[in-house]
Amino acid sequence: MKNERMSRRRGRRSRLRPFALVAAFALLVLAAGVAWAASWKGFRPGSIAVLGNTRVATSRILVVAAIDPRVNIWLQSSAGISARLRRIRSIVQVAVHRSLPNRIALVVRERIPAARLVAGDGTCAIDRRGYLFPLLPSDERLPAILAKQRNCAARRIPPSSQTMRLLSVLGRADAAGIRLAALSLDRYGEVRGVLADGTQIFIGDGTQLERKFAEVRALEQRLRSGWGNIKALDLRAPSTPVIVDGKKIEGGGAFSINAMKGRDKRALDRSQEKTSSNHLREVSKSRRSGDPPRASSPNHSASSP
Repeated sequence: MKNERMSRRRGRRSRLRPFALVAAFALLVLAAGVAWAASWKGFRPGSIAVLGNTRVATSRILVVAAIDPRVNIWLQSSAGISARLRRIRSIVQVAVHRSLPNRIALVVRERIPAARLVAGDGTCAIDRRGYLFPLLPSDERLPAILAKQRNCAARRIPPSSQTMRLLSVLGRADAAGIRLAALSLDRYGEVRGVLADGTQIFIGDGTQLERKFAEVRALEQRLRSGWGNIKALDLRAPSTPVIVDGKKIEGGGAFSINAMKGRDKRALDRSQEKTSSNHLREVSKSRRSGDPPRASSPNHSASSP
């Protein structure tokens, strides 16, 4: 019985021995092929295309990608190339595509600026998520967010910062169709800004933004003929906005937004309290008749429609 089992095992080994020789030979051939392919010059980078970039120069992307021209394209790390390119602050995502025999395509996705951040250490672009990156000449038309902190040296603004608060207000204004040229915080921590046409606006603590921006649109429609003479709007009390006559800020006021020179928050509150009841009745009457209210005094109020 024992001899019979041993003979069976020997028979199996003898039958498997030819297949083992064939497998070993195949592995040797495969290894030789891989070694030949790795050293073949035809697989070395022949053409490198860069797609999707508008802010970062193609030459800079190629330098940072650091693709070795002497190494097979299939042996170069796509993850390493992508990680190196994401160190460029304007780039958020990279995809590396390789095709036979020796072509590489780098598809980049760049950050989209939402505003210009005018900070204590210079000016830079900022996107909706608070990432900072270099400013381009084409970004000069973007609204400006003014901050005293030295922020531009950082890669991202903390989500709880005052700058992100202003960025949120800017996004709400864009959604409401209000074009802002600048935003900042006054010494009381309240939001103030300048519209694209140079009209200064006092937004307040950032509450009831939909109602306040709706009031801006309503006033623009109601005061069409006299809108050019409106210097500022105080929307901190949206039910009774204060309209200030005067000269608008020229050029959209990207930097000069110290609105109502010589007046602080308390002075504006006093001017609102001093508005006469006769003038309020006059404004209401002009609304019913469809005519814009007369700007008979430097400061006058108009309640929301």
